[in-house]
Amino acid sequence: NSPRTRSCVYSPTGPCICTLGSSAAVPTMEGPLRRKTLLKEGRKPALSSWTRYWVILSGSTLLYYGAKSLRGTDRKHYKSTPGKKVSIMGWMVQLPDDPEHPDIFQLNNPDKGNVYKFQTGSRFHAILWHKHLDDACKSNRPQVPANLMSFE
Repeated sequence: NSPRTRSCVYSPTGPCICTLGSSAAVPTMEGPLRRKTLLKEGRKPALSSWTRYWVILSGSTLLYYGAKSLRGTDRKHYKSTPGKKVSIMGWMVQLPDDPEHPDIFQLNNPDKGNVYKFQTGSRFHAILWHKHLDDACKSNRPQVPANLMSFE
């Protein structure tokens, strides 16, 4: 069992915490993010605005904690119980190369046709979230047994 180390990195949106050598019970990544829904069940929503959350990635689950106030970027400025809990297994994460918005990443649920855009506050945090989310999306994905024949 590897030792767990916690590092805290600050950005304009607030602290972002990354836990290395984590298990399912220990958050892999957490911090303040802004989320915007681009597609809901394959359709563009009538109204889509940015919403602030404290987001925790634990294993392949995202926990969303709503904001208690209009401002504030520390954990204490967000609710203590999650408003939403989502498994992202099998989802896809993208890191657009957009110089206008370097702090953005996108999370897609291909099964339900949902697409969300997230804003982190810095390119560094967007890359960090992308890496950890990509690992979580691919975790526990069914692997094709090596003894199966391929017809390609």
